[in-house]
Amino acid sequence: DMDALQEKFNQYKGRILAVITTTSCFAPRVPDQIDEIGKLCLDEDVAHIINNAYGLQCQTTVKLINRACVVGRVDAIVCSTDKNFLVPVGGAIITSPNEDIIQTISKVYAGRASSAPILDLFITLLSMGLNGYQQLLQDRRMLMTEFQSKLEQIAEKHGERTLSCPKNTISFGITLDSLSEPIEGESADQINKREMTSLFGSMLFTRCVSGTRVVAKGGSKTISGQKFVGFGSSTDDYPHSYLTAACAIGLTKDETEEFFGRLDRCFKDFWTKRKKEVKKKAKRESAEKEN
Repeated sequence: DMDALQEKFNQYKGRILAVITTTSCFAPRVPDQIDEIGKLCLDEDVAHIINNAYGLQCQTTVKLINRACVVGRVDAIVCSTDKNFLVPVGGAIITSPNEDIIQTISKVYAGRASSAPILDLFITLLSMGLNGYQQLLQDRRMLMTEFQSKLEQIAEKHGERTLSCPKNTISFGITLDSLSEPIEGESADQINKREMTSLFGSMLFTRCVSGTRVVAKGGSKTISGQKFVGFGSSTDDYPHSYLTAACAIGLTKDETEEFFGRLDRCFKDFWTKRKKEVKKKAKRESAEKEN
């Protein structure tokens, strides 16, 4: 919302340290307009930091960052090593179009952290080589269309739909609204909608499906006295419960097939379990009435 950002600049004139934007994020959010924000930061003389967690592996995002560096102000770009180079969690790469900023950051760093992330990255890059890494990037681009298509098929099969996020080419999502709808033998007031949606997420986890995010509609959480409405989502009042999955670097065709097979079975198992629970509850209530 560029108008809202400009309003904040006007409201807090001279008091804003930096603007932090995001290029790679979970669906249904799409990348920020970092080129336009860069122009605004240049005009207002405010630092601009880009959270580019997954973005290094995405051509579209890299081009957007390059444009932002040319037309506006970008001070630093932060990328995750684990998300872009297939190494364990714990490392990050900071880049900048301004070499002086990198030198300043290097001098500020105390140097007491573990060297493991650097070694992991160094060994991985040596083993893959430039050609190997570029092939992984190409494989991800080739797999992306198939990933989207299969996710759409699964969604339609189970009465859901995909989330339309054309500018997000890494994270994809589907609605999960049907999971909280009453089935035969149930009434709407008997269903805890958030609980039903969360149950589906736990079922995926117990089936060794990691990396997916299941977000139940209407959640909130208070942390240190601050209430976060729509917790887990990118907006306060998103109209759907949903699941997201990433088509990220390193994913193979076989893994894709396995993932969608497990997702499909999880939908089937969810409804089987749900129907059994409804029948058990009906029998229990019937027995209580007879007694």
